[in-house]
Amino acid sequence: MHELQTAIVRSRAVLRSTATTEDVEKTIWGSPAGKKRLSKRLAAMLPAHKTYVEPFAGSAAVLFAKEPVAVEVINDADPEIAEAYKLLKKLTPGDLARLKKLPWVGDEKTFKGLLDAKPNSDVERLHRFLYLTHFSYGKMRGRSFSPSVVGVEAKTIKRIEEFAPRLKKVKVYGGDYEKVVRKYDSKDTAFFLDPPYPGYNVDVGESDFDEERFFKLLTTLKGRFLITYGIRGKFPAMVKASDFWVKRIRTPRSIGSMRGVGGPSVLTQLLVANYEPTTKAIDDWLCAPDESEFDKPTKLIKGADPSDERYVLGIVLEPEVIDAQGDIYSADEIREAAHRFMEEFGGLGLMHRLRVNDEVKVLESFLAPTDFTLGETSVRKGTWLLAVRVLGDELWGKVKSGELTGFSIGGSARRVPEPTPPASEAAA
Repeated sequence: MHELQTAIVRSRAVLRSTATTEDVEKTIWGSPAGKKRLSKRLAAMLPAHKTYVEPFAGSAAVLFAKEPVAVEVINDADPEIAEAYKLLKKLTPGDLARLKKLPWVGDEKTFKGLLDAKPNSDVERLHRFLYLTHFSYGKMRGRSFSPSVVGVEAKTIKRIEEFAPRLKKVKVYGGDYEKVVRKYDSKDTAFFLDPPYPGYNVDVGESDFDEERFFKLLTTLKGRFLITYGIRGKFPAMVKASDFWVKRIRTPRSIGSMRGVGGPSVLTQLLVANYEPTTKAIDDWLCAPDESEFDKPTKLIKGADPSDERYVLGIVLEPEVIDAQGDIYSADEIREAAHRFMEEFGGLGLMHRLRVNDEVKVLESFLAPTDFTLGETSVRKGTWLLAVRVLGDELWGKVKSGELTGFSIGGSARRVPEPTPPASEAAA
């Protein structure tokens, strides 16, 4: 088990270092789950093609990173994104000059004024979209202004001048992805697909996604596809059971460091293709170690503080106890995990998915200094305990009814076998 925990620590440290040293230049606008940081590698992994299609365009980072081909297509289900690309395609020098004269400095009053504005021209509509995208919290074009950008001037005009000409011959669609995919599917087509990731919700700004329909479509394509996808939902199991090429990667997750979002600094994802990528873009930096997911449920100790009905105490990890995966955590490993939780705390989740930061507040996180008994529960020295107050009525009802029975720590780890001792040592 020592090797397992060490592997977790080492992989995270390496990825944090890589994520902070690579300089990334955005395209025209950013996206909370965009692929700009990986765009050059992903573009290099595409097979030879005459037609290129991005059905879930977003910031279209891969399109801007690749060499043009005869036919190129982008699509987005968000009508505002599709319209913005169409407006950029027909932008004239005069339109650009007018765009330059509009405000591009972060200002909450300007932001709120644009939220419910009804633009009268294409230039004003484009400005509204770009301003709200750039200065909104998390680049999600929500109604919240990002306080960190007050007084900051956007580089949007410069990016338009650099990237907009690339769109001139690109066909732009808005709506459901399947119609566009089927329209342009051929043996000479390459698809890059970055659909919503079910199970992540606000963490990456995505909603539910019909995975069965998506997988069925993939099995019928004549063209070649490269997909980036999350590790939750049904799709990972589908591709694992298929003949598709699959590899895990970790990508920096900048939105996770933003106030109110939290979570890890990296996002584990899948690369899926119906061909064998041969590029050197698949290197040690890009690829995550071979890992297994683990989910360690523990028990709640209700009534530990009779004066506070909604005070709930729970054991997170116990030292030297065999878990469901047959692993044992040492006291030192548990201590490191508990400290890292507080150092990098981003919130609590319900069933590892839905954030419940507004419904549950952490009161205490501590390591048992000695063996003791709490009610009918024996707690051994080195055990990590967590105490929370449940604020939400619905959530508290689930705790009282027994539907929610404990805390659960989840993650991924790489198993490293014990080294084989030399023959002489084994004989002794």
